[in-house]
Amino acid sequence: MTLRARPERLESLHRLGLSFPSPFTLPAWVASWRDAFDPACPLWVRSFHDGSGPLGAAILRIAGGRGVFAGDPEVCDHLDLLPVAGREPELGAALLAAARAEGLRGLDLHDLRPDAVVLTALVPAARKEGLEVELRERAVLFAMDLPRRWEDYLAGLGPKERHEVRRKLRRFEERSDGPLRLIPGGPEAAAAIETFIHLFRRTRPAKAAFLTERTATFFRLLALRLPEFRLGVVHVDGSPAAAVCCFDFGPTRYLYNSAYDAAFAPWGAGIACKILSIRDAVERGIPRYDFLKGDEPYKRRLGGTPLTLFGCRIELGG
Repeated sequence: MTLRARPERLESLHRLGLSFPSPFTLPAWVASWRDAFDPACPLWVRSFHDGSGPLGAAILRIAGGRGVFAGDPEVCDHLDLLPVAGREPELGAALLAAARAEGLRGLDLHDLRPDAVVLTALVPAARKEGLEVELRERAVLFAMDLPRRWEDYLAGLGPKERHEVRRKLRRFEERSDGPLRLIPGGPEAAAAIETFIHLFRRTRPAKAAFLTERTATFFRLLALRLPEFRLGVVHVDGSPAAAVCCFDFGPTRYLYNSAYDAAFAPWGAGIACKILSIRDAVERGIPRYDFLKGDEPYKRRLGGTPLTLFGCRIELGG
């Protein structure tokens, strides 16, 4: 069977019937990353086909003759190829053939969940062809399944953690001005993101240093362009006290980032806002919550379990 690679534009990918494994792989996400951080960055966007139809696609950029994912691990927690469901093995072989035909020396792909198509299809295809493959652990994320009732979520925590969640929520809600409201992506979220950016810069010095003007622009673009975006802000005495930036994508709520005003730290505004986003997900029937990368202790205390993320290097020769 002849395999073919076809150059694509980001905006044309949706017509191919692809599976997008996470919000970080969406064309609008990649376009926002490029527009904010490197507008001149040429993308290597290819769809792959055989005689029966499309197999999937890849969104890469070329660095030093090697294919890497378009995006930055600092702002894209995990990435992957974009398969047509059921065609993953053929997609792996097709990407290898196209990369070699276009003169790439290798592929450096990360960060990858254990169920990523790169690991389940591309790596076996590369090993079958006798190519050099290196896998290494790069990071850890924490995620959890959510029950249908809030009380069941609390019952799943340890006794100490359950007591702390109840105590922190009760203490904060006694001071807060009202419930957490999550604003979906669009013009309202694009206006409200300025509050999040303000809080982010007030949280702690490390976060303030991370939030360069380019990163702030990236957040603004995500809020405007991605309907999966969710921004929640809680107020105390009329002032914004804490915020969460999430994405509701498929069966999962992703906690992408959070911020709080250190002036409200005595009332636990930051952790309470995260807990409220979990409670909101339970109430909406969202079955999974992903805290994303990082091993901060609160993620385990709130019920998250660790999942290792991997990096993959494939040498194509030549």
